[in-house]
Amino acid sequence: MNMWKVSLPVIAAAFLAGCASEPVPPAAESVTTPAPSSAPAGPTTAVSTPPATVTVTAPPSSVAAEPQVTGPCADTDLVVSNEPLESQGSEYRLVLKFENVTSQACTLQGYPGADIVDVDLPVVHVERRQQIAAPLLTLAPGDIATADLQASDVNRETETPCGTWGQVVVVAPNAFQQRRLDVGMPTCSALISSVT
Repeated sequence: MNMWKVSLPVIAAAFLAGCASEPVPPAAESVTTPAPSSAPAGPTTAVSTPPATVTVTAPPSSVAAEPQVTGPCADTDLVVSNEPLESQGSEYRLVLKFENVTSQACTLQGYPGADIVDVDLPVVHVERRQQIAAPLLTLAPGDIATADLQASDVNRETETPCGTWGQVVVVAPNAFQQRRLDVGMPTCSALISSVT
């Protein structure tokens, strides 16, 4: 049993050494052939040449440039505007647009803040929703993200007409600057979607 303990590592080392060595090209062979009987006697020698060696070199790998980190859009990176107000019955819809006006990409994610204000009435504030379901958008220069602002001119609790309108004020997602838009909406209730 002791013989196997010593012999097994020696056999394994010899086996691995044989696998790790490079192959040796075959030496030139010399072949002697007898001359045909009709020809004068004498040996003929043929020498073969060693096989050609071909080296394949992989193309140099291109060094990847470090990826540019795209940061969130700042207030100064965006111009906020809107499409014309749409209505269907007592429901109104305003498409808000957030355009990247810089020369670099930036990211935008979440829900805009929105208020409907009137100097004589309390502000209708639309709370920002959680960002869990909101997609992360990368806006290249000139790209536009949109969000929908919806409001009703019917009071949902009393089912009576609202009758008052106010000016729309918007804050881009994860930003702080208020932007007053030149459009009015009913002040009874409002919902805002995430940017897409």
